[in-house]
Amino acid sequence: MVFAKPSVFVALASVLSALTAVLTYLPGLAFPSPTGGYTHVGDTVIYLSALLFGPWMGLTVGLIGPVVADLLVGYPRWFVTLAAHGLQGLIAGLGRGKRFPLQLAAMILGGLVMSFTYFAVNVFVKGLGPALASLARDVFGQTLVSVALASLLLKPLERSQPVRAAQKLLGFS
Repeated sequence: MVFAKPSVFVALASVLSALTAVLTYLPGLAFPSPTGGYTHVGDTVIYLSALLFGPWMGLTVGLIGPVVADLLVGYPRWFVTLAAHGLQGLIAGLGRGKRFPLQLAAMILGGLVMSFTYFAVNVFVKGLGPALASLARDVFGQTLVSVALASLLLKPLERSQPVRAAQKLLGFS
């Protein structure tokens, strides 16, 4: 998709990525996991970015925000974050403009892809037991909480003037 205003895309992606980084980093410091990694609500912004502004915004925010947080927290396997959260945002963005049940399904599918991407790497890095514990934390403590938060915020944000103005500048009808 060619955006009507690429500079608006870059500016919006920057702000949303920064918000994702903050909502990933701060809870990550407060809630480290005993199996490595951390639990956070930064995925909420990835979902909202994707559903409000499409799969390319979801992909971009999913690539930038969590990696910045991983680097700040000192998480050593940040490279997997690129695939995990990038795909999460891209998949969730496929729900943009759809009815809420499809948006919900897109968020859950994106979250499951993220969770199982980390699981696949964690099996090799940590072993099966800790990887299963991390998977449960990623699905229940991170994905479902972030899906719930995004679900509560989505409709009010869709109706807001700033979001509608940004969508119009990006060429969405």
